[in-house]
Amino acid sequence: MIVFAMLILNSAWMLAQMESQWEAEASSRINWNRFAPNGNLICGTEDNTTVAFDAESGKILWKKNFDHGAFEILPNTPYIYYSSADLGLLVFNPENGKELCNSKTLGMSDIEAFYPVRAGNNFLVYTQMNDQEQFWMIGLDSGKLLWKQDLDLDDDKEIAGGFLTIEEDPAKKGLMCDPVGDGVGGVFIAVHDRLIHIEPKGNIGWNIEYPSMFGDQEGFFKTATVKFAKMFPDKSGKNLYVFSGGYMSSFSAKDGKLSWEKPVKVTGPVENLIFEENGMILIPASDNNAMKKHKLNLVDYNTGKTYWGEDGIEFKGGYIQSVFCSAGIIFITKSYMADTYFFNIIDQKTGVLVLDKSLKIFPGSYEFEEVNGGIIISSRHGANIYNYETKTLVVNKELKTGKDDYLLKADAGSKVYFFNSAKNTIYVFDKSNLEAKQFNTGKIKLEGGDEANGLDLFKDGMVLYSAQNLIKFDFEGNTVYEKYYPAPGQGWLNVTGNILGATFKVLGSLAQVAASYATVAAVEAGDKAARQGMHDLDKSYEEIKGVDADLIEYRKDVAEYEQGMDVAKQELNVDMQNMAAMGVLNMTSISGNIKAISKRFKNSKATKKYVLLMTKDKDKGGTGLAVVSKLDGEIAGFIRMKFSKENPCYTVDPFTNMLFWMPNLDNGKNNFGRYNDIEAMMENGKIITFDLNTLK
Repeated sequence: MIVFAMLILNSAWMLAQMESQWEAEASSRINWNRFAPNGNLICGTEDNTTVAFDAESGKILWKKNFDHGAFEILPNTPYIYYSSADLGLLVFNPENGKELCNSKTLGMSDIEAFYPVRAGNNFLVYTQMNDQEQFWMIGLDSGKLLWKQDLDLDDDKEIAGGFLTIEEDPAKKGLMCDPVGDGVGGVFIAVHDRLIHIEPKGNIGWNIEYPSMFGDQEGFFKTATVKFAKMFPDKSGKNLYVFSGGYMSSFSAKDGKLSWEKPVKVTGPVENLIFEENGMILIPASDNNAMKKHKLNLVDYNTGKTYWGEDGIEFKGGYIQSVFCSAGIIFITKSYMADTYFFNIIDQKTGVLVLDKSLKIFPGSYEFEEVNGGIIISSRHGANIYNYETKTLVVNKELKTGKDDYLLKADAGSKVYFFNSAKNTIYVFDKSNLEAKQFNTGKIKLEGGDEANGLDLFKDGMVLYSAQNLIKFDFEGNTVYEKYYPAPGQGWLNVTGNILGATFKVLGSLAQVAASYATVAAVEAGDKAARQGMHDLDKSYEEIKGVDADLIEYRKDVAEYEQGMDVAKQELNVDMQNMAAMGVLNMTSISGNIKAISKRFKNSKATKKYVLLMTKDKDKGGTGLAVVSKLDGEIAGFIRMKFSKENPCYTVDPFTNMLFWMPNLDNGKNNFGRYNDIEAMMENGKIITFDLNTLK
């Protein structure tokens, strides 16, 4: 039997009477607070301290004797960093506060760029000190400098190359593109007109002046015209694919020699590859040349031979997005002469476009879900169903929005619902018969000029909600209730942006980490087996019990899994799955962060049974923060609270449903339930939390 637990809010509870989950002090007034990707609450204080709290228990995890200001997320990692001209670069592990890089201690200055290297859990810093370029490799496991390599442009012509010197054009110093790990701790670097391989111990394995490798081919790697370059390693680690100057080439990772007899000409900058069994699909993005017709091709890994003819497949506009489906590869492109988007499908075996004329479509970014005989395409700006048999889009214009309008999506498994803000209407797509129709029977109106910001599904219907409104519908489209809670003024905000950003910024790299110890084929096989098991269970349950509320909930969970896996697998291609397969990060050193981030992401998928909104209620003590149940639209909890509009003192973590109250962030204008000595709490940097999950 499928069992689902539901949290039901009881309107008898008052948060002002609840006991706090935990209370802690940061030692002095809190200047700022942010959440790390793993969920730790990190604060900077007036006494020049940075302190990290465990968000579940309030325990102080680590403390630093400085406050440099709010941190940023180190791209493609779970780590955090501070960077400024005065203070330099500091990188920390938010799990334990371990210092992983301190540029001042290491003697760095004039930092131009820094890059997490997707192999061996290393961190490359590029500096230009005293008119000399340096690369510094730091181990993110140990926090130690692994090696330093100088590139002397004045004297070392062997490394610097012959096309540029510092005297000729100082502005040309710098990397051509992001460095790429070699899978065993080394790194490939494209600098000026050079391609360099630096080995794990810092020795230069090889460096080549790659323009000279191809003779006098017109336009190829001309330094004056090279505006874009990118490197891609293959999953075997044997080759390095390099795009620059309009050509894609392959080099031996061992010695830098050419792997292909000649490079492949490409019509636009190659930002992504799709890795097929027999070869890679080169995807030219737009170079903003509105008159140019772009072409894509399937290229043999070992020889550089093109499978789809010498010229490849011609398509309109520049590449935007793609996804595999049973009919081939869906490609979305954009025309830059007019802001128009196009849909087409490529048969990857024959290299032929399925549609003679591409279909116009709404702007992205896009989500794709293959259904019975077609595929649902959706974005915040529109939704439609492409029918494989008729080769047409099912919906005419109803689900295309204007520039300021948007769609909200809720997936119920066999059906998917879209709220269209342009028409204040909900549409339902049936995945089994590819039909689309209006869902709501009555007119939808949000009071107070609000804009809807969520659409959630429950066993007995769905709830559309905004900052001050809640409207519930049954599954026949009838209105169950409408609730409006007027705001006590304008500008009331809930500060959650840094929470969401901190966690979601690293999700793409989590997908890569997951693939770093498994081949793409293994990921695909595991996903296929999991889906088959889920659908078998669905079928047997329906045969025994029919389609009941539990099965609807189960199908929703399955749909979320499938959508998540589709996105993750697409990310592996979009963000170069082969890098991941070569060993993205050291799993042992970041396992604690990964577990915490994964848990937070899983929590974010759960439908919240309440909304938080500011309103005025005389019966409950005046102005405050109301916890309103989506199930019945009634206030389930109320916190008497007054604070300035510009700087709210509370933050709700949507991943854990914890409410964090920090009165000093609001200059003492709060009156929070039974807490009255605000000044003393401000001075001590008091943090008080409430667990919204305990509302019943």
